[in-house]
Amino acid sequence: MPYLINAETFLVQTIFDILVGVFLVRAMLIAVNASFHDPICQFVYKFTNPVIAPLRRFLPRRGKLELASLLVAFLLALIELLLLLAPVAGLRWSVAGCLLGALAGMLNIALWVALWALLIRAVLSFFADERAHPNVRVLVQVTEPLVRPFRRLLPPLGGVDLSFLLASIALVLARLLVIAPLTDLAARV
Repeated sequence: MPYLINAETFLVQTIFDILVGVFLVRAMLIAVNASFHDPICQFVYKFTNPVIAPLRRFLPRRGKLELASLLVAFLLALIELLLLLAPVAGLRWSVAGCLLGALAGMLNIALWVALWALLIRAVLSFFADERAHPNVRVLVQVTEPLVRPFRRLLPPLGGVDLSFLLASIALVLARLLVIAPLTDLAARV
């Protein structure tokens, strides 16, 4: 029987984490003014638009912040949390705990998306020109706000840019020092 629960947990986490990630990527792309014509943006917008377009009437954009995408990501994270808590009969969370847990889950996925984007950009920087390929341009637009502060602290040394490494370390520390305590707090509330 635990095999079925493990399989269910894996499927729920995988499906919902991907969905939350796509809606968060949409919010990130809008926040950095990514071009609608790039292939990654086309996929994300076409995938999410059937859900976001009707919500825009009630939740318009606030500058570079798309509230509809963030709300959908939060609701999906909440549904994921509730589905994962359901099989565990002895585990009872309060409403505030569930909301805080969903927020922590959403932030965790956002950090993972940013970490993977940094890693992919760092690897592609060895092979592709950042201005030539549209997908690489999108990665640059999304990751540059994360890398820029570290590049100011430590400029490239002998052609080696350590800002990607420093930004990645900062994201992992944020997961350990912010997301993990937030998740623990959600379980206790």
